[in-house]
Amino acid sequence: MAIQELGTMMDRKRAGAMNGDRAGRAAREAIYVACAVAVIAAFAFAFTDPFVVTLAGYTCAFALFALSINIILGGVGEVPLGQCLFFGVGAYGAAIGMGKLGLPFEVAVLIALMLSVVLAAIIGVITLRLTGAYFSIVSWGLTGVAMVAATNLEEITGGPLGLFGFPPIEIGSLQLSDPQTYFAVTATILLLAIVFLVALRRSPFGAAMDSVRQNPHLARSVGVDVARVRLKAFMLSAPFAALAGALAVPYTQIVTPEVFSVANTVDGLLMVLLGGAQLVVGPVIGAAMFTLIPQAMNLDPNVRILVFSSIIILIMMFAPGGLHQLGVALRDRLGRRTDDDRSR
Repeated sequence: MAIQELGTMMDRKRAGAMNGDRAGRAAREAIYVACAVAVIAAFAFAFTDPFVVTLAGYTCAFALFALSINIILGGVGEVPLGQCLFFGVGAYGAAIGMGKLGLPFEVAVLIALMLSVVLAAIIGVITLRLTGAYFSIVSWGLTGVAMVAATNLEEITGGPLGLFGFPPIEIGSLQLSDPQTYFAVTATILLLAIVFLVALRRSPFGAAMDSVRQNPHLARSVGVDVARVRLKAFMLSAPFAALAGALAVPYTQIVTPEVFSVANTVDGLLMVLLGGAQLVVGPVIGAAMFTLIPQAMNLDPNVRILVFSSIIILIMMFAPGGLHQLGVALRDRLGRRTDDDRSR
């Protein structure tokens, strides 16, 4: 009896410790969210330069696209070179809905999101039977098909010149033509996406994705349906990319077949690799550095490519986990120094 009572007491203590950890983690996350909201509000009202604020809004939109890439890359370990296909679906969906059909912006975006999920399901069933470079090459080829279609379907897409001259873009009473409003909307959507992805990674589906990324054969042997997990992750990433494409329209004010260019995906991949694929906010950090720093330093586009290509090469050589890995290594080193000082 004494042994049973001791075991029960230990279980209660363990459960209490776990509940305390959860409560502490929830409190910390609430503080992080509150700080992020405060930063968004402060930036939106502190900066008055329309170009800087609008560029920051576009950075948030493209960071959302980088997050969609990381759902596949950091989630199941595949390189989705064709992710720009869904980015283009969102951009063209919003443009066609507003310009051709006269729909409100939010309705056009919602239709584009649903279309992206359906398209991802169809493409995923076909392409996700492949892995590695084969999946990347096939998905890349599909973007070429989309670009040719957008170029030739002039009555729908405007052809090579694209679609432009949209009516005032607004969400309800929010005018996205106003720089502060545009930044506030895109930053808020990005924050909600981050909160969702953090919860996703801690869910059973997130654990299944992680097991597939680390070792799909071992995951299959313990009962994980690898094909289903990969397809769900692919379908989940599509609306994020489509939403990013739609939110880019108020900044670009034009949608051309170039939105289907694989160069957009490469930019998103660089953002993910720069910030770190295993950190949820890693792509956001990479997007901020990739977009805002060249503007602040007034770098020529060719010089920007050279600089960031060199940085990526160095990171892949010495810290494949991106800036996240460097930050963890620095934290551990400082922690060890603190422990050594205390021991002395």
